[in-house]
Amino acid sequence: MSVEIRLARPDDRLDLIEVLRRASLAGSEPEVIETLRDNPEVMDVDAELIAANEVFVADEDGTVVGFATIIAHDGNDAELEGIFVEPSHWRRGIATALLHQIEREAAAWGATRLHVLAGQMALGFYRTTGFEKVGEQKTEFGPIAFLMVKTVRGQ
Repeated sequence: MSVEIRLARPDDRLDLIEVLRRASLAGSEPEVIETLRDNPEVMDVDAELIAANEVFVADEDGTVVGFATIIAHDGNDAELEGIFVEPSHWRRGIATALLHQIEREAAAWGATRLHVLAGQMALGFYRTTGFEKVGEQKTEFGPIAFLMVKTVRGQ
């Protein structure tokens, strides 16, 4: 089985939402999980981001197993809105492959910095992949998240 990274298509949206739901419920802090269960409507993937080619999918033999979203910001910054991978596919390099695609896209946009707001459970992944913690921010779901930044190298 091989994983291909590709742009999301409009017909992927429901699969993306399901990956988001499963990954979020498996990889979040307990208070976040409770909030997500009480408010499932917050787990959504914006169709406009898909249409704008800002969502990349990890596709394993025709099945969506993960995705990542990038958003351009003013100046030379881009935001990694998030990486979500099916829990059954964790620790197989899929999140790293998605991150590399996001970095290539950010470089193509002319971004020099990529930032992400990381929860406690994802902090190790982002540190390992070259992000540095530059601050903290309270999230809408309660716990503190970490603002992390990585320099984007031209591709």
